[in-house]
Amino acid sequence: MTTEITTTPDTNLYFIREKIYKLRNAIMYSMSNDLIKMPNTIVTALKIDDEGCLWFVCKAPAHYTDQYEQSFPARLHFYRKGILYYMEVSGKATIVKNEETGVEENESVLLIKMSINCVEYTEPQIRKKTKLDLIADNVQQWIMRNAAFSRHTKPVLAKLQQHNS
Repeated sequence: MTTEITTTPDTNLYFIREKIYKLRNAIMYSMSNDLIKMPNTIVTALKIDDEGCLWFVCKAPAHYTDQYEQSFPARLHFYRKGILYYMEVSGKATIVKNEETGVEENESVLLIKMSINCVEYTEPQIRKKTKLDLIADNVQQWIMRNAAFSRHTKPVLAKLQQHNS
């Protein structure tokens, strides 16, 4: 008797991948306790592989990267204006050597691989307007449509001086 092993696609990974690709940019916070640690920086997500590792690039710090830990805990905060959700991803980040990837040596960009431990996905609650809010909005719109303001050619202070004379 043979048993057939079937693998089902990880729907959580597809969901996370889709949401991160839509946001694309994040702020990276190094959670290391070392004296010299990676500075907070903006990163760009490149891909999430099938093992659940997030690959991203960031601007290399001004100092030599050899001074920093090559593997450190990190948190990424993904947010984009106009998109009604944000994500926080945390895990162990590792600076990938350019020789390992076959990518040309580039001093200004770092390639980092993060094994994802925790993902927090948040959609803000949209507050429904009360009847009082709707009435106030309607009154304001009516005033803006129907109120006429006369345009003065003389400054208001000049008119005041004429009335006081």
